[in-house]
Amino acid sequence: MKKHIITVIVILISMLFTYAAIFKAMDYPLFLSDMSKSPLLVKYDKNLLAPVVLGTEFLIVILLAFPGTRKAAFFLSFFVMAMFSLYLSTLYFFFTNIPCSCGGILGKMPYPVHIAFNICFTVISGAGVLLSNKS
Repeated sequence: MKKHIITVIVILISMLFTYAAIFKAMDYPLFLSDMSKSPLLVKYDKNLLAPVVLGTEFLIVILLAFPGTRKAAFFLSFFVMAMFSLYLSTLYFFFTNIPCSCGGILGKMPYPVHIAFNICFTVISGAGVLLSNKS
């Protein structure tokens, strides 16, 4: 049963990060533009940060594909989702009219829905970490 749960978690996280990364990459100039509008990222070079975000998302998907690297992928996914949740929450509660640079349907979600969505995936990633620790 645990193996099936881990498989479902792998599929969900892989779909999320593949979808998000592909949509950002497909409209890379918009992704950069939206990142540039974030008051939390003004100190960072977007031309450096954007490829790191995309690379990390694709890396998680690749690491999830192999049983030997899944635990690392779950940890990385948990960290990334927790950071994205904190980032979106900060934007929502302390700033106004800041576009989300997530792309696709994710970027069109209202902030409260997107934050809840991210928290759900943070919990899913955490479950992956816990279940892979018991292997």
